[in-house]
Amino acid sequence: MDSYSARKLIEKCFPQLRIRHSKQIVTGWENLVLEVNREYIFRFPKYRDAEKRLRSEIAFLPTLRRHLSTQVPDYEFIWKGGWKYPRWFGGYRKISGVTLQSLPLRKEWSRPLAAQIASFLKELHRIRFRGVRFRNIPRHSPEEWYKSIRLQYRKVGRIAYPLLNTRLRERSEEFWQKLLSELRDSSFEPTLIHGDLGTENILFDPTSVRLTGILDWGYMQVSDPALEFAHLFMHKAELGEEVLKRYGMVDSNFRKRVQWYVDSEPFYDIMWGVSHHWDKAKKLGLRQLMKTLDA
Repeated sequence: MDSYSARKLIEKCFPQLRIRHSKQIVTGWENLVLEVNREYIFRFPKYRDAEKRLRSEIAFLPTLRRHLSTQVPDYEFIWKGGWKYPRWFGGYRKISGVTLQSLPLRKEWSRPLAAQIASFLKELHRIRFRGVRFRNIPRHSPEEWYKSIRLQYRKVGRIAYPLLNTRLRERSEEFWQKLLSELRDSSFEPTLIHGDLGTENILFDPTSVRLTGILDWGYMQVSDPALEFAHLFMHKAELGEEVLKRYGMVDSNFRKRVQWYVDSEPFYDIMWGVSHHWDKAKKLGLRQLMKTLDA
């Protein structure tokens, strides 16, 4: 699908919305995103797994919104599939601000933004996750989390290892054995986390340096809160450190687990690229893996 097709699809499925202007937004790997009338954001999942995450997000965001002081998407247009188009897509009123990804981080922004992001995370992580709205969200105890990471390690062996040279494969095996050993003895209090809190999903106002919104909740889960900081550290390490400082260490090896999740990310990029037949993601993961493991 391209931006023209997306616009025509919105007009067909939601004839009450008169489109005067539209443009494609440069965004993540999983969705085509279209800004409509400078007022709405429409998301079109490219893959079945992304569509499943959008459906889950649409279901639980109304409940989540009541517990957060930071804005999150409020879907006003929801297409649930039909003869006009068989797959889900949706649109919400645009939240003010720009993404942290879109601008170089100024030194004077770091502390006020870190304080607000840390405050948002504390608010989110305090939410109790009982109730029908959260029933489809993945949940992991420390033991279940360890088992899921071990399954990912086996998947890495099947999908990523064949693409690596001997030296990089050896370094990768050393990395995973150490990670699994550390995680096996780790304990944490499972919390509700965003799961993909990268700079592309954080909105702020550069003039007032005010946090204005958090986007893309499809990876929300109940698991290790240390995972929440991984993308911040990957994208803007200095900001990640400041956010973690203000959030506070939850347990003795919290910071170590953050780093494990950061360092394991290239393997997931490689696997994502292979499974979705996107060479760019695979090559990006391979380049980053060589840097991470210095092989």
